[in-house]
Amino acid sequence: VDADRAPREAGARARGLCDMGWAPLISGSPPGAVGRMSLYRPGFFGRQWLALIQEVMLGPSEWSRAEREVLAAFISNRNRCRYCVGVHTGTATILSGRSVTPALLDGWRGGSFGPRLEAAFALLEARGSDPESSADETIRAAQAAGLSDEAIVDALAVELVFNLVNRLADAFDYSFVDEDRRLAEARALVRLAYKVPSFFLA
Repeated sequence: VDADRAPREAGARARGLCDMGWAPLISGSPPGAVGRMSLYRPGFFGRQWLALIQEVMLGPSEWSRAEREVLAAFISNRNRCRYCVGVHTGTATILSGRSVTPALLDGWRGGSFGPRLEAAFALLEARGSDPESSADETIRAAQAAGLSDEAIVDALAVELVFNLVNRLADAFDYSFVDEDRRLAEARALVRLAYKVPSFFLA
């Protein structure tokens, strides 16, 4: 028995559906680069990855869905991942009802995001620059700013997910063709909420 046959066939079916234009009919737009990667070999990566990101970005949390998209945009901006910054500033803008831009994220200390998000930004920025020596100090600072342990863990989970996807996006040179495509991918991600029809992942 070819143990890898079913995953290969599932990935081939998903790729074929995308190539033949079925994905836009189901989702309303062509799949983005991350979606195509998730569908390439769903038994190896797609199912597990999508389950993780749905739990982190949509599961129960003290952070709203909009706040988690702002965190995703902040982490992507810190990592200088052009593709993910483009998409997730778009999703953060749509869900929060305010313009979220790379410039605003760069100047986050200006008070534009409120104390909770700014405490999370300070924690994530410190971890990114010196994860070992700053961990205890920055966690205490986040707690002092009013973040619960659960909120800190959830912010770190968003960091884990986007540290991975930022590196994949850069390694595979993900890009959007133009501003219209960037906004279309952001709108599609908001609409789909990181979900892919189970048939694509079977």
